[in-house]
Amino acid sequence: MFRRLMSYVFVALLFASASPAFAAGWSQPLNIDRLMTEGTTDLIVIYTTGGAEYTTGCTIDAWIFEADTDHRRNRVYSTLLAAFAGGKQVSLWYTDTCASWSFHNATSVRIHN
Repeated sequence: MFRRLMSYVFVALLFASASPAFAAGWSQPLNIDRLMTEGTTDLIVIYTTGGAEYTTGCTIDAWIFEADTDHRRNRVYSTLLAAFAGGKQVSLWYTDTCASWSFHNATSVRIHN
């Protein structure tokens, strides 16, 4: 009985460890190299230095922030401009998928001292 139970536990652990891990979290502190809003979509495009490939297949130091409202996009763009003008580093929250052009998909921003 105990061996059968242990075999079930082993199989369950095997499947749990084989399931894909989803990447999401804060980037390390990054320097903003340049940023812009893109065309008619108003995507916020951010180029940084000092980053990594946080999500497999995404371009290093290239980010896109897609806002769900104009107010949110304006707040994020203002935050990024303030950090850029003040020479502050930022961290960007990334998700487990790449955005347009295989850039990292950023959903939040924070400024470092």
